[in-house]
Amino acid sequence: MKKSIYLLVVSGVLVMSGCQQNAKVKENSPATTPAVTDKPAVNLSSSDSSTLETQGSTATAATGTGQKFGYINSADLLKQMPETKKAEASLQAFVNGLEKQFGGLQTSYQKQITDFQAQEKTMVDAVKQTKIKAIQDLEQQMQQSQASGQQKVAAKREELFKPILDKAEKAVKDVGKENGYDYVFDASTGSFIYAKDSHDIMPLVKAKLGIK
Repeated sequence: MKKSIYLLVVSGVLVMSGCQQNAKVKENSPATTPAVTDKPAVNLSSSDSSTLETQGSTATAATGTGQKFGYINSADLLKQMPETKKAEASLQAFVNGLEKQFGGLQTSYQKQITDFQAQEKTMVDAVKQTKIKAIQDLEQQMQQSQASGQQKVAAKREELFKPILDKAEKAVKDVGKENGYDYVFDASTGSFIYAKDSHDIMPLVKAKLGIK
């Protein structure tokens, strides 16, 4: 009954939050690198004269109304940041330490199972019940260790990667402001990372609904 936990692929699991999401590392449970979606199209009306310029993983489009759009693949950006590789190595070392601790519990559990099976026929009932109880207690301890370990890994991941996400998102927003973009979309999520405050229609919608 060997149980394995904590085995993670820690690379490529981050996506920037955008203006509509919290800047957190994705809890896609530690999984393999998510597939990157196609770059989102910018919908322009037929009356708009538009241009599209592509360079690397970023592009811009300007409409006839003067709005300027851009996009970036945040997943690719994060992979290329040197801080990401360092964070991945630190997280993997942390995971390896937890796996080593859990491996000790697995070894002890397996030994108790083997010993019990070898001696079961000669055990009196009282001893047998004591052995069974010890095995059950150890199994519960392993389950608790697994749950605790997963929580620790999630907390460690956020500790390591949140500063990187914040740095990348700030850079995108600064570029958006400095270069006059109205919106910057994230090609890896389909959401947007940056939008001019002047385009927020919340006050208008609240007024329409009579909300103060």
